Amino acid sequence: MEVYYGFSLDLTPGVRCMLYNKTLIQEEKKMCKTDNTWGIQVIETALQYANHEWTATEHNVLHGFDPDGVPVDTPDVTWKGEVLDCGWWKVGTVNKGVACGWGNASTIEEFDAGLLEGKLAGNVPEDKSRMGSRHSVGVDCSGLLTRCWNLPKKIATRDIPNYANKILLEEIRQGDVFAKVGSHVMFFIEFLDDEMKRVSIVDSTRSTGKVSVRELDVAELFASDYEVYRKKLEIN
Repeated sequence: MEVYYGFSLDLTPGVRCMLYNKTLIQEEKKMCKTDNTWGIQVIETALQYANHEWTATEHNVLHGFDPDGVPVDTPDVTWKGEVLDCGWWKVGTVNKGVACGWGNASTIEEFDAGLLEGKLAGNVPEDKSRMGSRHSVGVDCSGLLTRCWNLPKKIATRDIPNYANKILLEEIRQGDVFAKVGSHVMFFIEFLDDEMKRVSIVDSTRSTGKVSVRELDVAELFASDYEVYRKKLEIN
């Protein structure tokens, strides 16, 4: 009996093709359990945002309305809101971490080019119902997700279930996220203890005003309705 890729040639071509494709999918899933090259690359990209160094000028600062009439507050040291206290970057010095930009999903290259063009370095509105500004550059939490997961378009946190599946905490690995759908998302880096009680994450948030690495309590995350998500295999 002749064999083709492990399947008998006595089978019809259609059946052979179906079995072959099924085997490829099974092998892909098996590989994903052991080979997490993609997830490691995701975190490397996120950390590039967290560690990126840049310098701003006065042209990158705004506390007022942009040319479209959209209110903007850049997270520079001259700003302090009524709720948020995340003003951090300074004009004329080296700053570390791409600025949080509400509604933005800039690549690092777009961020740097935008600064040179005089665009605004981030935008951290206290009112989450505000529109984003097309005159600012940076990334919000879902913008960072869009770039690191290489999604086809900028998404919002409410869209995460369309692009990812829920998984158990015990299954989490680099490339996966903690997400509170409709609110916030952050990338898992590693557990900080054997009991999986503390975790290192990287995210972009208005409370810090930038992309940064933080340490959080896992129990507090779940108590705040966060869940663990993994990107769907078929999403490119």
